Amino acid sequence: MPAPTERWLIDTNVWIFGLRRDRNFSDSARVLSNIGSFLVLVPLQILKELHLNLLDDEMTEFYRLRNEFSDFVEVSWESVSPERVRFYREHGCRKGDALVAAHAEALKADLIVSNNRQFLMTLESLR
Repeated sequence: MPAPTERWLIDTNVWIFGLRRDRNFSDSARVLSNIGSFLVLVPLQILKELHLNLLDDEMTEFYRLRNEFSDFVEVSWESVSPERVRFYREHGCRKGDALVAAHAEALKADLIVSNNRQFLMTLESLR
């Protein structure tokens, strides 16, 4: 199977709603079920947020997916430039969102998948 060409950063909220199969956010589960048709970028900030917000069995499911699709999941343990985080903060991102945006930039994400409309609108205004 050829490697997917698109690099997607999936935001914490999509992971949470998808792993929980939240009916109000069924698109989140659909995104997770399509891992393999794109490469998933999982930066340090997302891992931290997942560990803070998911129950143990939900984290187990996250790592099961990561292991099952290991060729399609790129985990980054690198921190990001404080200057880039500051740039996103100065342009309207909240602290966690600024970290995610800086990670997306550093990892050369083609797409950020998020349910956070405020975050997405802030990023859109930077285009």
